[in-house]
Amino acid sequence: MSSPGSRRVAVGIVLSVGLSLWFIASIRWDELGAALATVKAGPVALACGLLVMEFVLRAARWKVLLRPAAPQAKVHELFAATVIGAAANTLLPARAGEIAKPLVAARRAGVSVTTAVATAVMERVYDIFGLLSVLLTMAIILPDQVADTREEAVLVVNLKRYGALFGAAGLGAMAVFFTLAMRGGAARAVFVRIASLGPGPARDRVMSLYDGFVAGLGNARDPLGQLQAAGLSLLIWQNGALAIYTLFWAFGLSLPYSAACFTAVAIALTVALPQAPGFFGVFHVAIEKTLVLWEVDPTPAKAFAIVFWGVSFLPVTTIGLAALWREGLTLGELWSKKGQDPAPAPSATPGLTE
Repeated sequence: MSSPGSRRVAVGIVLSVGLSLWFIASIRWDELGAALATVKAGPVALACGLLVMEFVLRAARWKVLLRPAAPQAKVHELFAATVIGAAANTLLPARAGEIAKPLVAARRAGVSVTTAVATAVMERVYDIFGLLSVLLTMAIILPDQVADTREEAVLVVNLKRYGALFGAAGLGAMAVFFTLAMRGGAARAVFVRIASLGPGPARDRVMSLYDGFVAGLGNARDPLGQLQAAGLSLLIWQNGALAIYTLFWAFGLSLPYSAACFTAVAIALTVALPQAPGFFGVFHVAIEKTLVLWEVDPTPAKAFAIVFWGVSFLPVTTIGLAALWREGLTLGELWSKKGQDPAPAPSATPGLTE
C-alpha cells in the first residue's frame, strides 16, 4: 500500500505534467518571442537580486529565532542552509528541503536538528502572518480607477472588501494564536476548542502548527525577538511583492503595486499545492491566470510567467547547489535522509519562492 507522501508526489507529478502541457499547447510561439524580446534586462536583474535578498532576510529571521538556543549561529551559515533547502525543494520531490535545511543548520550552527525543526515551524507561522499582511496591503491600496467597466468595478470592490476582510480576520486570528502560544501548554485546551470548529484535516494541521510553534517558543521565549521576527516577516513578504512589481516594469506593464501583492498571495497558495520538482506547470498557469485577471493579454502573461519562474528559482537554486557542494553533500544524500529525521517539520504555507 502506498504511503500518503508517495500519493502526494504522484498527484503532484500528474498535476504538473497536465498543466505544463496545457500551458505549452496554448502558446503562440511567434507572439511569445516578440513579448520576450521587449523585456528590459535591468529590472529583471533587479528582481533577481530582490528574490535572492529574500533568503538573506529569512536567514536573519532564523538567527533571531535561534538566538536563545544557538547564539553562535551566523547569518551567512543560516543563509547557506536556507538556500540549500530551497534548492532541494526545487530539485527533489516531497519538499525534501524541509529536512535538508535543518540538517545543514545543525552542521553549521551546532544546534540540534529538533531545535532547528521547531524554529522552522515558527518560520511557517510567521510566513502566514507576512502573507496576510500583503493581502491586507492589497486591499488597502487597490485603486478604484483600475476599473473601466461595471464588471471590473465589481471585481475591484470584491477584491478590496474580501481582501480586507480575510486579511484583518487572519491577522486577528494570528494575534490570538500568538497570545495563546506565548502562554505555553496551559493554553492548549483553549486552542483545541477553537480549532475544533474547523474540519478534521484543517484542525490537525492547525494543532500541528500550534504544537510546533510552542516547542519553538520553549527555546526562544524572547518578546523582543518575536517582534524582530515579525518585522522581518513583513520585510520578506513586501520584498517579494516588490520583486513582482519590478518585473512588471521589465515587461512595461502599468499595473499597480496592489496587483503585485495579489500575485504574491496567488504564488504562495500555488506553491503549497502538490506538484512535481521544479514547480513546473502549476506555477506557470497560476501566474498567467492571475495576470489575465488584471487584463494582461494571454501571451505577455505567459511570457511573464516564464521569466518570473526563471528569476524565482534559477539564481537561488544555483547558489544552493554551490553551497551544497561546499558542504560536501549531494542531493542524493539529502534525499536518502528524507524521512529519517525524528521530527520532520509539518508543511504549511511556504514563502514566495522557498
